[in-house]
Amino acid sequence: MSDEKISDNNAIDAALRLDGDPEQVNAFYEDWARDYNQDVASAGYGAPAISARLLRQHRPETEVDLLDAGCGTGLAGIELQALGYRRIDGFDLSESMAAEARATGCYREVRGGIDMMKAAQSYAGADFDAVLSVGVFTLGHVPPEALLELLQLTRVGGLLVLSTRTHYYEQTGFQQLIDELRDNGRIEIRHLLENAPYNHDGDGHYWVLEKLG
Repeated sequence: MSDEKISDNNAIDAALRLDGDPEQVNAFYEDWARDYNQDVASAGYGAPAISARLLRQHRPETEVDLLDAGCGTGLAGIELQALGYRRIDGFDLSESMAAEARATGCYREVRGGIDMMKAAQSYAGADFDAVLSVGVFTLGHVPPEALLELLQLTRVGGLLVLSTRTHYYEQTGFQQLIDELRDNGRIEIRHLLENAPYNHDGDGHYWVLEKLG
């Protein structure tokens, strides 16, 4: 990665330069949890609201079981609750971030210490109606293959709502994985919102995928 700053916010810029190692990522967010909401608000972070509205558009019934994967401080949970959803679970790698999410009161349960690349082990037998992952498929955090874990947590006919920062999409094999899953009959792309607002630093893509049988 170039030394040129991606974000004017030092914490956000540092987050995008993590190497994806779970221990490093966890340590970073343990330190950042207290200031996270303020930092991303100052950067105009709109991905949670856009993702929640996309779910409402494609799954308008609110009595459904949702999983906020990589929930952070619960910003997506707040948006989901405002739209009428109540049965929301969440998990995050960082326990301090998970504690902030619990404090919102938007979730039935929030688990900390969950590595997304092993999430299916922690939710054995899970069958969520929809899984959201907002702000996770971004540089320095998880590879595109994390989608395979989330797919295991979604029931057949259920939805996955994901955000990908544009530079993450361009620099990883995310589209290749999507194409493979679609060609193999595992998913259908229900909606793709391209180059939409993410934050002041750049745009993102928003995906609504349906898990096929």
